[in-house]
This record gives sequence, C-alpha cells and structure tokens, in this order.
Amino acid sequence: MASNALHISLLRPPMLHILRAAGFHATKPGVLDTIVDLATRYLSMLAFKAAAHAQENHNDLVLDITDIRMALEDVGAFQPQISAMEERITGKEDLRGVDAFIKWMKGKQNREIRRIAGLVETEGLLPGLDAPEEKEDFFTYLLPQQALEPDPDDNGIAMAATKCGPQNTLVSK
Repeated sequence: MASNALHISLLRPPMLHILRAAGFHATKPGVLDTIVDLATRYLSMLAFKAAAHAQENHNDLVLDITDIRMALEDVGAFQPQISAMEERITGKEDLRGVDAFIKWMKGKQNREIRRIAGLVETEGLLPGLDAPEEKEDFFTYLLPQQALEPDPDDNGIAMAATKCGPQNTLVSK
C-alpha cells in the first residue's frame, strides 16, 4: 500500500502540469485527487491490456509496439476505421487511428503540454526570458541540493527520511 501511495503522489505533479497547460491555474484538492485517480485507473488498465496482449501474442510479458498499439485500441485511444476481418481480407493494416493520434499529439492543442514537458523550444514565447541552457528531469529538480551533492561521511543519512534513502536506516543524534 505504501508504494501505491508513492505512485499516486508521483502522479500528482504531472496532472497539475497538464491542468495548467489546459488553462486551469487553480483546483481544489478533491478535484485533483479525482483526476489522479482517473489517470491511475486508465494507466493501470492500459498496462494490464498490454500485458494480456503480450501473453496472447508471444507467450511472455515482454511488450513490443504491437502489444501497446493493441492495448491503446482496447482502451479507445486509437479508433480503427475498419474491422479486423476487413484487415485480413485486404491484407493491409488500418493505421489511420494511429496517424490521427500522432497528429493530435503534435497539434496546436497539445503545444502547451509539450512546452511544459520540455519538448518544445521556449525561446520567443515569453519576452525577456531565455530558454534554460540545461534541461533537468523532474526528479532531479525536486531533490534538495544537499541530496544532489552527498557528503561522503554521512553514509546516506541525508536521504534517510525519504523514499530514496537506504532501507531501514535509523538516524540518531
């Protein structure tokens, strides 16, 4: 249960960024919890569907792109234009749903999300601000500075109170 709470707490900041990119600058905690719960359920369902397709297609749990595409179709992210029977008859795979998804992801409506994620150049968007010289990942940004530059004499005590610290470390003074 503790790892589930950790995963939910790690999903909250990306959901806040998505809401911000969609134009929402404030939300109640209950609304955010609901959105995080919906995202968690969606991602879990996607993972289970992909694992089931991997087991059916090649009898192991190592996913490939086909398993992920089939799972995305199952959860409704890709909408095929023709049925599987029509694909077999024509001998061509219908990828129009995948193409529409890629077009949607690269479209103008997702530009702000891509900018927040660091996938779009930010130069020129905000006058007077330059683009950051070095992009750092989300986890590195959240870590305190003393944790990024560990003291060789502390034996991991700086991170002991966090999930990143050594297991079963008791700090006594």
